Amino acid sequence: MSYNVQVRVFQSDHKTFFYTVEQGVWKYANGGTWVPHNGGQRLTMGGSGTSGMLRFLADVGKEIFVIAVGIHNNKPWCDIVANVVPGNTAVAILAEYYNDQDPARVKAREAQRSKWSAKNNEGRTIEASFRSTEGHDLNLDITIGST
Repeated sequence: MSYNVQVRVFQSDHKTFFYTVEQGVWKYANGGTWVPHNGGQRLTMGGSGTSGMLRFLADVGKEIFVIAVGIHNNKPWCDIVANVVPGNTAVAILAEYYNDQDPARVKAREAQRSKWSAKNNEGRTIEASFRSTEGHDLNLDITIGST
């Protein structure tokens, strides 16, 4: 059975704006799609065992981060990589949640965290939180704080 995650992004810094510059979906459980929906973005996944990722880039400076969101053993999970090296992509990082190249990423997926927070090198806090963890239609709020 498929899962939908409606993603909304809230930004509190009026001096820096973050754009979504890449969307990716992992290939398991028949993969999925990202589509614009209700003022945000909706990830539809074919079933449990897959995930998607959004890569964000600041309009000033070099701040780049990614948010991973998925379903593992029928439970939602999220993670944040707060300091992405320029040139690295969401597609490359997303694979690390399913292979042994970065055991910390695999553990993050398996932990099935319904919320997560990370601080980047500039001191900006980025948060991701599911409003509910039950059912197949979920909502994830991303909050990008100020420095």
